[in-house]
This record gives sequence, structure tokens and C-alpha cells, in this order.
Amino acid sequence: MSLTLDREEQQTKFVASPVSGEPKDLRWVYPAALILLYIIWVAYMTVTAQWGLFLEYWAATLTMVLGSFVAGSTAAGGGAVAFPVFTKVLHLTSQNACVFSLMIQALGMGMASLFILTRRIPLLPKVILYTSLGGVIGQVLGSFWLIIPGSYPKILFTFVITVFGVVLYISTYIIKWRPLTKMPEWNAWRKWAFFFVGIFGGIFAAQVGSGIDTLTFIVLTLAFGMDEKISVPTSVIIMAINAWVGFFLHGLVLDDIGPMWDYWLVAVEVVILGAPLGAFMVMKVNRHAVINFLLVLITVELGTTLVLIPIRTPTEIGMTAGAILIFGLFFWLLLHYRHQHLPEAELRKID
Repeated sequence: MSLTLDREEQQTKFVASPVSGEPKDLRWVYPAALILLYIIWVAYMTVTAQWGLFLEYWAATLTMVLGSFVAGSTAAGGGAVAFPVFTKVLHLTSQNACVFSLMIQALGMGMASLFILTRRIPLLPKVILYTSLGGVIGQVLGSFWLIIPGSYPKILFTFVITVFGVVLYISTYIIKWRPLTKMPEWNAWRKWAFFFVGIFGGIFAAQVGSGIDTLTFIVLTLAFGMDEKISVPTSVIIMAINAWVGFFLHGLVLDDIGPMWDYWLVAVEVVILGAPLGAFMVMKVNRHAVINFLLVLITVELGTTLVLIPIRTPTEIGMTAGAILIFGLFFWLLLHYRHQHLPEAELRKID
């Protein structure tokens, strides 16, 4: 199926040459930026004698080898790997793990976004715009006021994404709806819908370091039936923008990064290469490979949570059951909307 966009979105996606009117070939921009960042990083590590950090924080480097690839190739974000590993295996606080996730994704998913834009990978610019605007508000709210205490962010993250995995499996392999390659006609309702998706996603990202990308991906695939190979790069850019907002808030406003700088220094050289590599792989594989990889990650996330974070107290049990019920209902409503509002021709099942 051809990954075509409507004329307005093609004009947004391409960069026109001021002389010929033809799209410029900007593929050189990412490797040039990559070389520059490596020069700066090596110079800083050498001048400040920081190479010894690898002896103490090597686990962060190893974690982000997988985390960065996940960040660029799925809608789960690098935080989906960094947050559970840092909280469950390295025993860092949820707050520190969240801050690190935002810091590392700012560079990793930022470079993946640069790769996506310069390679002219199909995107949904209006979704990026309205979701990101809401995400700024959500990140501020989640950083200063709507803070989830204790271990609850870990549990909530796991079971929300698990319910989504179940619904995604049903939608892909049981219902088998044909994916779309462009959004239905935009209207005020859809603009506000993605704006509020951004607010809620930003609040969630402020708690666990990712989430706005996952929530956007969920809405795009379940409610609008978008092809995952378009939804993923769209969600990557949204998460990159939100990560930069969070990085700014924690670095300059809250000033609570502290020891996370050391973890960041030993991982940043991995993510600026790994995340774009993940985005490149999405270009080369079919949509089912993207979905299957995401389902495997969700399964691993659920298994590690059940083993490493036992849910025992009545509050934890009640919160888990409530999250499964609420988000399960929400995802079902998205599927119902898709069935009721998309053209019948777009809902034909794949044979």
C-alpha cells in the first residue's frame, strides 16, 4: 500500500528549493549533526576527565542500546525501557528515572526526529502541532501539581500499556481492519481531541518519562485506523518535543537533575545513533513487524513488573483494577468511534 499523504501534508513535509521548486535532498543533515555531537561529547568527556563514569554507570549505557532503538522504532519511547530498568533493576527512584528518561529522549528522539524529517518519512503534521501544544501544558501540570506518589507510576505505566497491547492485538489480528495512510478530514473537534490527548499524555510523561507518544499512537491506530508506519514517526517527533520541554523544566526551573547528569553522559552517545537507527528500520519493515516488536516489549514489561514489583496492598490492587477497567473502556470507545465514523470502504477487513 502506498504511503501517500494529502497535498497539504506533503507541502508541510517537504522542504522546497528556492531555485527549482523541487524538494531539497537534506539527508546529509543528520550525519553532519551526528558527527558534530560526537566531537562535542568526546571533547567534553576528555577535558573534564569523565571517562571513568563508564566504570560505575555502564548499566545505563547498556540499557540505552535497546532503549534508543525502541525510541525510534516504536511508539513506546525510550522511557519505556529506561524507566522500568532504572526503577526495577537499578533501584532508582521513580522521579530520577523519569528525569533521566526525559533527558535522554530529548537528544535521542530529537536526533531520530531530525532523521525522519530529512528522510521525508510520511508524517501527520497537524497531529504533531496540536498534540505538542497540549503536551506543553500537560508536562507543566505533571511536573508541578499533578504528581503521582510512590511506586504507583510504575504500576500504572505497565497495566495501561498492557491493556493497549491486548486491544492492538485484537484490532490487528482478529478484526483485521485495513490501515489508513491519511487522516480523515480535519475539523475543530479533531483539533481539540488531539490537544487534550497532548495534555493527558504530557501529564503521564511527566510521571514516567514517556507516554504522550504512546497515547497519541493509541488514538491514531484505534480511533482513526492509521498505518503504524505513519503513526510511529509522528509519535516519535511528539515525544521529542515533549522531552525537550521536560528537560528544560527539570534542568532550569526545578533544578533537580542532580546525579542523573552522570547517567546521561554515559548514554547520550548511544541514543543519538540508536534512535535514528530504529526510525530507519521502521522504513524498511512491514507494519506487522512493527506491531509484533511492540507487543513483545509490552509482554516483557508486564512480566518484569509482576516479578519485581509485587502488587499486594489493597490500594495497589484497587488502582490496578481501576486502571485496567478505565483504560480498557477508553480503548473500546476508540474502536467504536472508528467503526461508527470512518467511511465503510476504509473499514473493510483484510482477507
